[in-house]
Amino acid sequence: MPRSIASATQNKLGGSNIFVADLIEIHFGTTVYYNTSRFNISYDSSTAPDSGTNIYLAQGKFLGYGRVKETTDLRVNAIDLTLSAVDTTTTTQLMNNDFIDKRVVIYRALLNNDLSFTAQDIWMIFDGFITGYAIKESQATSTVTITVASQFADFERTNGRRTNPASQNIHFPDDRGLDFAPELKEDIKWGRP
Repeated sequence: MPRSIASATQNKLGGSNIFVADLIEIHFGTTVYYNTSRFNISYDSSTAPDSGTNIYLAQGKFLGYGRVKETTDLRVNAIDLTLSAVDTTTTTQLMNNDFIDKRVVIYRALLNNDLSFTAQDIWMIFDGFITGYAIKESQATSTVTITVASQFADFERTNGRRTNPASQNIHFPDDRGLDFAPELKEDIKWGRP
C-alpha cells in the first residue's frame, strides 16, 4: 500500500538534523506507554484505550524491537519487543498470564529541532497482538522478549487449547512439555507425518 508523505515531513527528512522517536503502547489491563527518546512525549493516539493525551515514558526499560517488515502478501508478520526484566509492570502482567492477544501498537514520530511534532509527523508502523514471551537472564542483566504478530497471526488457527504451560497444566498438572513453547517461532509438529 503506497503511503503519501506530507511536504513538511519531506523537508524535515531532507534536513541535516533528523530526530526520531518510536512510541510503543502495550495494552495490558493498565496500558503502558514507552518511547525510545531521552524525554517523555505527550501524544493523543487514536489506538490508546485511555482517552486524552497520554505520556509515553522515556526510560531504560524499553530496549528495542526487531525489524518491521511490510509485504504485499497476506502473511503473518511478527516482531520481537525487548524490555528490561527489571520493569515490574510488564513482567507482572506477563507472569500472571494476562498477555496473550493483548494489543501492541508502535508509532514513529519525526521531531522538530525543539523536539515537538505535528500530526503529519507521526505514523503507525506496527499494530499487532502478543503471542508469547521469553525471559533471558545473565549475571549482569535480564530481559523479556515479547513476540508480537499482526492481526493475521491466528487466521487459520483452530480454537481450543493454547500452547502454554498454564493451558497444559489444566489437563496434565505435572507435564512440563510446553514450558518453552513461547520461544518457538514455527508450528509445533504433533504426531506422525
